[in-house]
Amino acid sequence: MKKITSLQMWNDICSDARIGISKRLLGLRTTAEYLPTHSIIDARVLQLSATDGAHLKHLLTLPMEEMVSGMANFRPQLTVNGNYLAELCCSRDGAFAAVQLRQFSQLSYEPVTDMRCYEGDAAQALSQWVEAMKN
Repeated sequence: MKKITSLQMWNDICSDARIGISKRLLGLRTTAEYLPTHSIIDARVLQLSATDGAHLKHLLTLPMEEMVSGMANFRPQLTVNGNYLAELCCSRDGAFAAVQLRQFSQLSYEPVTDMRCYEGDAAQALSQWVEAMKN
């Protein structure tokens, strides 16, 4: 699990009205909460190969129903120092998910998609996909 404040999309998360940010332990610990369900949001970063990253980029451009079904069958191989970096935030109850895909270019990871936020079935599908990647 990654610290949510270290994500490159942290400023976008903070500006979303559905997300509440709180600091604890004298400001040393920051948590993000999905306000409609009061569920804590966890962050994860996945490094993907060029092929798997391009496939995820394609899935994120599809209509929601197609994206949900495509994610169910997508099992990428995680790599070290991958060509693509996926930053994912999922609420613990699966009601909210956000993702931003970045590609390595000119010595840094540059965004290739905007931060995309999902609620409902799409968020649940993305959360389940992230959980499957842990195993």
